[in-house]
Amino acid sequence: MEKKYELIENDYIEVLDKKLYRIKALKSFNGIKKGDVGGYIQSEENLSQAENCWISGDALVFGNACVFGDARVYENARVYGNARVFGDAHVYGNARVFGDAHVYGNAHVYGNAHVYGNAHVYGNARVSGNAHVYGNAHISGNAHIKYGVFTIPIVTFKEKEYIAASLNIYPNRNKYLLYKKVNKIDGKYFSIFDSAFEYSKKEITKIKNFDTNILTSCSSGLHFSTPDYWAEGNCLIAFEIAEKDIITCQEGKIRASKCKFIEEICCK
Repeated sequence: MEKKYELIENDYIEVLDKKLYRIKALKSFNGIKKGDVGGYIQSEENLSQAENCWISGDALVFGNACVFGDARVYENARVYGNARVFGDAHVYGNARVFGDAHVYGNAHVYGNAHVYGNAHVYGNARVSGNAHVYGNAHISGNAHIKYGVFTIPIVTFKEKEYIAASLNIYPNRNKYLLYKKVNKIDGKYFSIFDSAFEYSKKEITKIKNFDTNILTSCSSGLHFSTPDYWAEGNCLIAFEIAEKDIITCQEGKIRASKCKFIEEICCK
């Protein structure tokens, strides 16, 4: 097999008593040009010579860790131990992936996030911020983890621990206080996605034909998140959502079947 990169023997750093060498592309592929220099690896066991995987910037991959498939590791990220990064996964920023962790599919791990232990992050999942994902945690679908520590597998996408790790909120007496931007017209509140759908101030707002698929995010249902999530709409409203009415939590927002109006926070 024709090699796609080589180790630059006179360009190395030492990390944890290991010598890591910068890599150099021997041919052009998938946006990488022949002669481009990449990040650092301990040996060719850390980065496959096949497919389009690459390590760039000041990223480090060492130990028994391996990057393969079309995966990318870049900026200041580190992958080590027995970790695996593959598929179309991206690890970047100051992220750390180590232990026996696996990151794959279209998953992204970035920011100051740490993924380790036996954790698996896959699908379209995102782990970012200062989140620590470890133990036997499995993060998949369109799940977003940004806060605190997460150690359990996601099964229903409405576990309290998962919602807390995704939105940094907790229920009070089995109810969540969440927010949504709407369009206020003549004193009434209308959905920014369906101008005919009105949120009631006096009664419980319900949706009848909602999507029960817990893996879909932008689908039929009532969507809520934190105040800074929303860009469109002229009025921010606080709603109460019962745990039993949550369908799923994906891409940093909750999709529910019912909600109760609490108060108008601010309007333009």
